[in-house]
Amino acid sequence: MTDELRATLHRIADEATPLPVADDLWQRGRAARRRGQAFAVAAALALVVSVGGIATLTTTDREADTASTEKIEGGAIPSRIEDPGELELESDLAVGRASVAFFSAAGQPVVIGATDGRYHALDLPDLSPDRGPLVLSPDGRHLAWRSNGRIHSADLDDGTATYFPSSEEHAEVTDLRWVPNSSQLLWNGRNEEGEKTGGVLPVGDQAGRPLFPSALRGVPSPNGEVVALASGKTDAAPFLRRRGRRADRELPADLYPGGASIQPLGWAAEDLVVAQAFAGPGADVQGQHLVLFTSPDRPEQEWTYRVITRDVPQNAVPLSIAVDLIPDLDGTSSQQLTHDFGSESGAEEGQGELPYVLGGLVTLLAGLAYIRMLHKQA
Repeated sequence: MTDELRATLHRIADEATPLPVADDLWQRGRAARRRGQAFAVAAALALVVSVGGIATLTTTDREADTASTEKIEGGAIPSRIEDPGELELESDLAVGRASVAFFSAAGQPVVIGATDGRYHALDLPDLSPDRGPLVLSPDGRHLAWRSNGRIHSADLDDGTATYFPSSEEHAEVTDLRWVPNSSQLLWNGRNEEGEKTGGVLPVGDQAGRPLFPSALRGVPSPNGEVVALASGKTDAAPFLRRRGRRADRELPADLYPGGASIQPLGWAAEDLVVAQAFAGPGADVQGQHLVLFTSPDRPEQEWTYRVITRDVPQNAVPLSIAVDLIPDLDGTSSQQLTHDFGSESGAEEGQGELPYVLGGLVTLLAGLAYIRMLHKQA
């Protein structure tokens, strides 16, 4: 609008004779305006609820589809490890690199995909009826188990399986463990006379380093100089040095006032042990959980203790994880050592839709009540 036009309009307004207007016309106009705004708000709410409801359902379905299909380059340990219940058995063992292996409550051997978080129940040949040891290699590419004295190993990349024939030495295999570079399997058991025995088996093409005898008692470190041992309830994780010298690593008393049971699973680095810990009532971290802590080789002022994940099925004892997938520590307590692949349970995902739908209905009803109130006021 130009200045000249604005001046002309002001002059006309000043010279014009005011028209008679009813006293309640202004109030009726304001009420009509409020009704118009209210209907606009109601329309917007209806649109938000309808579109939002559809979007909620669509998004939830999409998340249900992609929660365990999101690819993580190189792989990661899941932040939650759930018991999947009974799954359809897969005879094709070429499921790819895995991050976790355990027996489910249904008695099925389960591995979790390292890059997508999917749960696979594997139809392992000659699986022992008593669900003997099930161990995943540190790199997550091989899975080992035993049956009737035989020790089996499967390549999860190509699905091929091999076995080491039973012998008088390992008539009964009670324990299996991998060395840090995934080149050898350590086993313990009993021979045909019932005497304790054990040995080392080569797996794959890598040459394994010679191990000292004490290595068969636990999980040897990458340099082979220290062995992490399992323990019952204790306030210090036990280790063995070469020549059998004992060395203990105190557990954090503030986390475990009454101590904790420790089951070493592997070594994430030269001096970093990965273990499954269990603590009872009164502990800051209760139940089964995964931890990462420095071995006693490091000075005490350099010790660290990290809880990797608190969510571990109580029946998954012992758990087996691909320790190579744990990232190198960057020195900060905020560093994420696991990845959230989302829930594997469809029931939980379906339940997640209900709060959003109910919230949308509540919002719509509130909008309609507000419109009725405005209408009465008008």
